[in-house]
Amino acid sequence: MLNQSLLHTHATLGIFEAMRNSFFLFLLLSLSPLVTAKEVIGVWELVSGEYINGEGKLVDYKEIKLHSMKVISSSHFSFTSMKGEEFWASGTGSYEFADGKYIEKLHYNSFGQNPGATFIFDSKIDDDYWYNSRWKGDKRVEHEVWRRVE
Repeated sequence: MLNQSLLHTHATLGIFEAMRNSFFLFLLLSLSPLVTAKEVIGVWELVSGEYINGEGKLVDYKEIKLHSMKVISSSHFSFTSMKGEEFWASGTGSYEFADGKYIEKLHYNSFGQNPGATFIFDSKIDDDYWYNSRWKGDKRVEHEVWRRVE
């Protein structure tokens, strides 16, 4: 009888441990998008990039001397870009960052997009570097590398 009681207790503890481990795994997975979203908050400086212009030509940001700063709060972004010493573009709006996607929804901008226009990027943060790629179908139309300033 004692051995049977010990076996029952041991089995119960095993089930409890499995449930506890499952709970912690669920908690970790459910909180991971929140942690990822917090990683993007800060001030970022454009390091490099390229985009496909209106004529379908690939333009390297270094060739046009493009530099930019982007400030991201817990819910909004704002950026200003300069081409050499001349103003080039600015925009501001809200964003979402989860599951490897960074999605900007413009509220105001200087480059002719309608309010509410969205830009969806495949996105990854690695230490102090943030990598964004925007696609139209299977063609990459923009790629950016940002470095965290603060």
